[in-house]
Amino acid sequence: MQHLPPEELALCALGEAGPDETAHLADCAECSAEVTALQRVVTAGRSPAAAEALPVPPSSVWDGIHARLGLSDAVRSDPFDEAPSDKAPSDQAPSPVPLEAARKRRERRRLPQILGAAAAAVVLAAAGTWGVARILSDRTEVIAAVDLAPLPAYSETGRAEVDERADGGRELVVTASGSDAQGFREVWLIAPDVERMVSLGTMEGTEGRFTIPANLDLDEYPIVDISDEPFDGNPTHSGDSILRGVLDL
Repeated sequence: MQHLPPEELALCALGEAGPDETAHLADCAECSAEVTALQRVVTAGRSPAAAEALPVPPSSVWDGIHARLGLSDAVRSDPFDEAPSDKAPSDQAPSPVPLEAARKRRERRRLPQILGAAAAAVVLAAAGTWGVARILSDRTEVIAAVDLAPLPAYSETGRAEVDERADGGRELVVTASGSDAQGFREVWLIAPDVERMVSLGTMEGTEGRFTIPANLDLDEYPIVDISDEPFDGNPTHSGDSILRGVLDL
């Protein structure tokens, strides 16, 4: 399963998720967890205390966000710039206002602008404080995938994807439309000669994640296979495959 990019996760956390993103979050526990973590940052940024506690980022932060997200010229100016001060009515002389009260009034007046046009800036500026950058650095990239086809006597459908993590590790993510088997289901990577094969583990439910050994060459073992294995204590393949496909490497 291909995950949402970081900028879309940030927009989802801000309540800007579209139908496609909403559907993805309903099926992807990993992206849903990241959005939940980002939402905590948004909640903290929208609280009055957060406006007092968070340092104001330099204008270069908003410039980078504006360029990265491709925002319009209407929100090009840094939302943290000071807004023009209120003028007293022309027929009245301005009355002195304590500096602290004026500052708080100006903060309240600017807060909706900051949280509306520059909510993404709040999220990304606070990311270092709350560790969101670490969460996004753990994301994975899909490097190979294949739709799994049922073998005779079966009607299930499925898909397999190879995810590469930021640390270079790889995972095989397998989904299947059903979970019925006479025995238990086992996931394999098989060579084209269908003689050499490596078991990655057993699968429960309709989705499984399996670590691919670091020294295993997927070019030599490109076939993904889900088998129905009897409880006979025999570690070899039963010969009864439910789903199979060849990775597009």
